[in-house]
Amino acid sequence: MSVTATGRPRWLLAAALALALCGAAQAEPDARAAREIDHLLEFVGTSNCMFVRNGSAHPAAEAREHLSMKYRYARAQLNSAEDFVRELATGSSMSGEPYKIVCDRRESPAAAWLGEELARYRKAAPTPR
Repeated sequence: MSVTATGRPRWLLAAALALALCGAAQAEPDARAAREIDHLLEFVGTSNCMFVRNGSAHPAAEAREHLSMKYRYARAQLNSAEDFVRELATGSSMSGEPYKIVCDRRESPAAAWLGEELARYRKAAPTPR
């Protein structure tokens, strides 16, 4: 049986996360947030970077699929692109281990990498009227 650093079985933490998400207030990203999240998913999927999750490196397409899957399950609990980064793209809900991105032999926390891209995107995106 796989256990976390706290000694709890991983399935127990996954079940607790699922229950917490079910009991959370129902929200939904607005159109702007959905566009921003879609952009971040595209950014991940088309990067030339490796996505390190629970100690294993994954290519960009796998990283995008993993984050997309998490987003499909938790979409109703998110209000913003910041929520997406903080709640889904920062680390493993199973182990609690932070996700990392390796680009050009430089490793950085996924949260910082995605946060920087979100800021660039917002600066470049036209403001809706």
